[in-house]
Amino acid sequence: MVFAGAAALSVLTTLAGLDGRVPEAAGVIALLAAALHVVLLVHRPVARWALTAGIIAMAAACVMGRPAGREYGTAVLLVIAAAALLVGAAALPQFRRPASLTAAACLVALVPVVVVAVRVAEARDTLPQYISPLVLLRHLAPGLLATGLAGLVVVLAVSRADRWFLVPAGALLVQVTAVYTTWHMSGWWYIADSQHGVETSSAFLEPGLRTDVSVAVTPVDFEVGAALALAVLLLGPALIAAGAARTADAPAVV
Repeated sequence: MVFAGAAALSVLTTLAGLDGRVPEAAGVIALLAAALHVVLLVHRPVARWALTAGIIAMAAACVMGRPAGREYGTAVLLVIAAAALLVGAAALPQFRRPASLTAAACLVALVPVVVVAVRVAEARDTLPQYISPLVLLRHLAPGLLATGLAGLVVVLAVSRADRWFLVPAGALLVQVTAVYTTWHMSGWWYIADSQHGVETSSAFLEPGLRTDVSVAVTPVDFEVGAALALAVLLLGPALIAAGAARTADAPAVV
């Protein structure tokens, strides 16, 4: 109930375009509730603390990714989260699953990796001449790594999932979050150029000069894309927490 209420508040306020402490705090509370669920219900020490660390890193990413231009920090946190979730998923009990399910999971997890690779190639082709492609690859490296690690969690979690496959579903949403972040990071040079242009054009505003600023009332623009991205970020760890709690105490069958 705590997760559902906080997550709904965070997503709805983001949808309404209300940036600030309310959606950030609500998102963090939702993810901390999911982390507490793991602490209380997952009794395998490695799985409990690794999954908890991963979800807390996702909570930090929720705050880091809110202001525009902080996608790099978000991607680094997603790498930490995906690595911790990978360790936690590996520590869950393993069950017998058909090989076809693992093969299907590999194909599903490969799709986001291909999407990111294509996006990186497109961004490299549109780079200005004064920016080296190595700079772009270094900038996008955390997002690429987070996408790959989350894909490994998807594949690994298939043999450690309950009958609803909550853990691999949540890991797939974490992978989608990494793809979304990397996608936005690929246009960093364009944003930097735009901000530089704004600073140059506003250079005539100096202290001591009075300016006439008119305030116009504009209608509320619904941020559908940002709300969906936040919903995916919040739901992924929640599904992992719920799935881990359902399977953590089951006897392993190899």
